[in-house]
Amino acid sequence: MTIVIILFLSAVILFFFAGLYTAYHKVFYSPTKDMSETESPPSISNHPFSDAARQKTEELSRIPCEYVRTRSYDGLKLSARYYQGKSSKPLCICFHGYRGSAIRDFSGIGLFLIREGYSVLLVDQRAHWRSQGHTITFGIKERYDALSWIRYADRRFGKETSIYLFGISLGGGTVLMASGQELPKNVKGIVADCPFNSPKDIIRHVCRKINLNPDLCWPIVWLSGLIYGRFNISATTAAQEAKNTKVPILIIHGEGDDFVPPEMSNEVAVSNPSMIERRTFPEAGHGLCYYYYPDRYEDVIRQFITNTSAL
Repeated sequence: MTIVIILFLSAVILFFFAGLYTAYHKVFYSPTKDMSETESPPSISNHPFSDAARQKTEELSRIPCEYVRTRSYDGLKLSARYYQGKSSKPLCICFHGYRGSAIRDFSGIGLFLIREGYSVLLVDQRAHWRSQGHTITFGIKERYDALSWIRYADRRFGKETSIYLFGISLGGGTVLMASGQELPKNVKGIVADCPFNSPKDIIRHVCRKINLNPDLCWPIVWLSGLIYGRFNISATTAAQEAKNTKVPILIIHGEGDDFVPPEMSNEVAVSNPSMIERRTFPEAGHGLCYYYYPDRYEDVIRQFITNTSAL
């Protein structure tokens, strides 16, 4: 009887940890094999501007760049594409979305920034492409990677070079969470496109979208990150960090976004209304504000940089 009980308990424990690892692999693990930097997955490529986005992505991928590297606070090699602009213009450091790629997610705004003469760093987030790591932490660790890239820029270009942080989706969460850190004075502004506020809220929202019980799934996902990813996904939120920021923030969100609902970024905006400006774009889906309204998007970015560059 004792042996039977031991075997039963062992099977239960094995099943439990196997379930946790499955949750970790589904939510946090980022395989870059068999993925394309230029092609969107079928699940997110069927939108009205997919052909235009594909063409701009290919165009951006053909622009000559320098591949550069820096180290994360926990020892990972981080990679980025660097496009040199005019010395009189700021440097824009750009962070892509969840299991995305910089040249795909910034296919529109990235080309705009380069053509405007800005120097641009298109970052491969940790666990993506040429950057090391396999765990996506929804901004919890990525926020410190943003600091690593700022320090890289200061070493290479000097602390007099103005810096703007740009992020889309997960990248938006990354730069918003970085906003609560002690940023150097040459970081003039932060632009977050379709960001979420809380990793917990976006994970629960996605669970509902795929007909899973969020009340059941969330504790499993949280624990899987703690055990296999070695991080606490509930460590902070974008609103919690942004309410203490000393850097102006521009939030952009499409009103038709059903992946990261607009109310998630509004939670961030209301946390610090004196430092955060929020612009919404009618009908635009997730990460597509630029494609729905390119002229307005560009004007909003130009105005934000003009208004903050002298601060």
